[in-house]
Amino acid sequence: MRKTCLIFALSLAAAGSVRGREAQQRPNAPTAQAGPTALVGGTLIDGVGGPPIRNSVVLIRGDRIEKIGVVGSLAVPSGYEQISTDGMTVLPGLWDLHVHLLYGGHPNARYWFETYASQFERVTIPASAEQMLMAGVTSVRDLGAPKEILSVKKRIENGEIPGPTLYVAGPVLVKGGAPSVHLQSVAGPDDARTKTRQLIDAGVDWIKLINAEQWTPEELKAVVTEAHLRGRRVAAHAFTDSEVRLGLAAGVDDFQHLRTQTPEYPADIAASIRERVRTGPPLYWTITAGGNGQLNAAYLASNPEFLDDPANFIGLPKAIADDVRRGIAGRISDVARGTTPGGGAAAGRGRGGQTQEDINAFVKRKVAQIRQLGVEIVFGTDIGSWGEVTGQATWMEADLWVRELGMDPMSVLRKMTLDAARVMGADHDSGSVTEGKYADVIAVRGDPLRHIDVLRDPKLVIKHGRRYK
Repeated sequence: MRKTCLIFALSLAAAGSVRGREAQQRPNAPTAQAGPTALVGGTLIDGVGGPPIRNSVVLIRGDRIEKIGVVGSLAVPSGYEQISTDGMTVLPGLWDLHVHLLYGGHPNARYWFETYASQFERVTIPASAEQMLMAGVTSVRDLGAPKEILSVKKRIENGEIPGPTLYVAGPVLVKGGAPSVHLQSVAGPDDARTKTRQLIDAGVDWIKLINAEQWTPEELKAVVTEAHLRGRRVAAHAFTDSEVRLGLAAGVDDFQHLRTQTPEYPADIAASIRERVRTGPPLYWTITAGGNGQLNAAYLASNPEFLDDPANFIGLPKAIADDVRRGIAGRISDVARGTTPGGGAAAGRGRGGQTQEDINAFVKRKVAQIRQLGVEIVFGTDIGSWGEVTGQATWMEADLWVRELGMDPMSVLRKMTLDAARVMGADHDSGSVTEGKYADVIAVRGDPLRHIDVLRDPKLVIKHGRRYK
């Protein structure tokens, strides 16, 4: 083990000498939205779930999809810029419904806040947003950030900076804990209602609460009731069985993460979930299968090459990019030694003494269980947690869903597109390549229905009709 860590440290140091510029590099600037565009020749997977359309033609005018057809039947009108997608698969822009743009990929949250909180609004959140867009993710839900993310959201909407469409929760509601720029503490039901109203008045799209075991049932219910009255939904952690029980009793809409210490949810939780699904409202679960190193820990600890991908550092100043590298390298070393909570599985044992095989089996069983109970699983990565680097987390999560969870690639693509848009109430305008919807379109070389990991390197990224890549 000592020898492995030494070799990795030496390779990291040697690679540093050739990285002086890449953290500053950006893809080509977005093209101006000057005229209509035609994507011609590729295989179209529209996100709805129908059969792929070969030799497709997608006409884009302004920020919308104008018309869809095939070569030979739909002629490209004069005045359209033609972009060849021959040899590619054309898809809707991807969605990721659990991200934390403020982290920049660094695995030590406390250190990150102490060092870079003053740069979140102008540096790290915009950089993470740009990284996601370049990775083909055109819409995201950020579930925990300082209120300044609302300013970043507006700058993206105005076209001042590149980034996906943002749906944000802003500061997370908590009970107790140390003050932080991305947390708001509540004290009693009245205060819970007030804090919820204040967040919604500020412009958040979702409400996020955590550590439910420290709340009273009345406080939890106050948040959910107030949010629903104001047309917002509530997301909550589900790291423990108690959090799930309390969240179900309060009526939260979307659980985040899975508990990996036990192989399945107990009978009383299963019964409560079944009743909730039967009576409504809909119950969602963002499983983040790869987050916190659950299904990715062993791979990431033994294959640190992902550190070298420039996609992880787009928009970050070199000093911060180097700091992120050191943080991830240190976490890899900790994981390899089995000294990191939540990551020891790479060295044979994880939290609670489980092996990586145990954790994999528990995740698979629990995903199958909640799906059997009628819960709609939601695609999200938990970017900002250990191993979820911004430029790669989305395709890696999709790969896990297919390779580890055994899901059909077409179903996964729909979860990443139209189904995600529907969770956010945006499916009338987004989520599929459909006439009249926003032109959020990507193209990749190869066939994601056969090799879903081709999503890792989109060759074309268009958001709202503007080409960014």
